[in-house]
Amino acid sequence: MTFIGYIIDNKLGSIEYNKDFKDLTTIGIKGSIKWLYYPNKLDSLSLAFKYIISNNIKYFIIGNGSNTLPVNSYFDGVVISLIKMEKELNIFEDYIEVSSNYNTIGLAYDLAKLQLGDLSFLGGIPGQIGGAIYNNSGSYGDNIANNMISVKYLDTLGNIQEIKNSMCAFSYRHSIFHHIDGIIISAKFHIKNIKTDELLEERKKKRIETQPTGEKSMGSIFKNNPLIESYKVIDMLNMRGFNINDAYVSLKHSNFIINKGNSSGRDILNLIELIQKRALLEFGINLQYEITLV
Repeated sequence: MTFIGYIIDNKLGSIEYNKDFKDLTTIGIKGSIKWLYYPNKLDSLSLAFKYIISNNIKYFIIGNGSNTLPVNSYFDGVVISLIKMEKELNIFEDYIEVSSNYNTIGLAYDLAKLQLGDLSFLGGIPGQIGGAIYNNSGSYGDNIANNMISVKYLDTLGNIQEIKNSMCAFSYRHSIFHHIDGIIISAKFHIKNIKTDELLEERKKKRIETQPTGEKSMGSIFKNNPLIESYKVIDMLNMRGFNINDAYVSLKHSNFIINKGNSSGRDILNLIELIQKRALLEFGINLQYEITLV
């Protein structure tokens, strides 16, 4: 039985043919997808994931595609999107449990309305909670590792596992999920009774002033070096505004790369690699990207 037959026969959600990454990513880069799968509930996702692993089917989990760069014209496998599954936020006395498909910025603002925090750093991170955990995302001097209690994920047998923060191998823009097959489904976070709505609005205003928020990008491209921020390295290379076809280093913030029209994934990757080569050659600085290549 084919994957699509398995999904349809068992009523495990919906599936679409020949979709394009252009419609699923914030950078808007073309790349055809063999199957785009939307599970309808957790039990369905569990059965589908077990089937995918058992049959050695290539797969990729996508949130809102904010740090995803398609570099190939065709993805011969299953892209899994959890956006049609129910979002959940359960609030307890001193912690919350939130589903992985919850929008990060939305969570920051939803908690702020209840005067709960401090997860306000999520207000500067586009994406979903699952992706934020995967990359130990952070902003304003805070990150996922500093706030998460535990995380639940589906293993390759389709079973739910829960592991504590200390088992997640968190480091800068990194977690254990870079090394294991699994789908993050929810997490618990510490919360406090504090007011953060004004702070969120101040930070939002600053982002609009300093980042190309209205253009097609993936957010920050390179991880910051402990000694110098990546945008400063790019500026020292005089590459602000540099382009390869329609892939441009942003004039507003040089750690952003913009798709100004019909850039290909290869254009953007070539630009990233050129910046890396020049930074290493001219300054001995190894710039590492924090985006995910597909």
